[in-house]
Amino acid sequence: MFKGAQRLSLSLPRSAPVMVGYQWISFSFREVYAMRLILMGVCVCLLLSACGPAATVADPPTPTALRDRVSVAIATESAPTATPSLTATPAVTATALPSPSPTASPTALPVPTATSAPTMTATPLPMATLPPTGDRTPVRLVIPAINLDRALYPVGLDANNVPIVLDHEVGWYLHSARPGQGDNIVLWGHVLRFRKAPHIPAPFADVERLAPGSEILLYSADGSVFRYVVTRKERVTPDQVAYILPTGDERLTLVSCIGDRVIVDGNVELTHRLITIATPER
Repeated sequence: MFKGAQRLSLSLPRSAPVMVGYQWISFSFREVYAMRLILMGVCVCLLLSACGPAATVADPPTPTALRDRVSVAIATESAPTATPSLTATPAVTATALPSPSPTASPTALPVPTATSAPTMTATPLPMATLPPTGDRTPVRLVIPAINLDRALYPVGLDANNVPIVLDHEVGWYLHSARPGQGDNIVLWGHVLRFRKAPHIPAPFADVERLAPGSEILLYSADGSVFRYVVTRKERVTPDQVAYILPTGDERLTLVSCIGDRVIVDGNVELTHRLITIATPER
């Protein structure tokens, strides 16, 4: 294409001067190439170590040391690359970690035991001593206000259910209560003398004179004394028998005759009954 033109031949020098320290040293291009590779590796290491701890700055290598490093790099580059073998790498033997020695179990705290409360034993109180209970049949009647002191005799009803009244004595109706039983105690007697015995006074002749508040004493067969006080007096007809029946409360009822005198079957009788009621003394 270009006639007469001379072939341009470029002859590259086989070495190049490099300043190391304060000296110029002549290196071949292979050496220069190796030095570049080394410098690039150093730069990469510096970049990678920038994130880690600060590296210690080493002194610059001497010319002799630098030449030796280049020679080692060239020799490494020239040496054939070893092919990795498939030799099995011995397995790493797992070393058993020492098992922790058993730690002493914590001592259990003592559990508080519930203690039962002391049992309170009730000491029985001594019972109040009561008078011995014997025969409470009324046997004696005493009324100081009218100077009456009479023995009592148990009586009942006749075949016609009519109260039996003794001629000269005070009778206790045996179907009524006894002293201290909490019910109606019934006593009765005549107020008139009998012709056959005019010298014997009637037991209830003076009961009409009793006033509220008069005291009456009743003695039982066991020797007990019961005190009553007159509370009221009532005048009733002979058919009003409710006064001799149970009442449910402690009381003493005296039944006597009162009223107009009448003759019945040749006998003198009174038309009404006097009911004298006394209650226990408080």
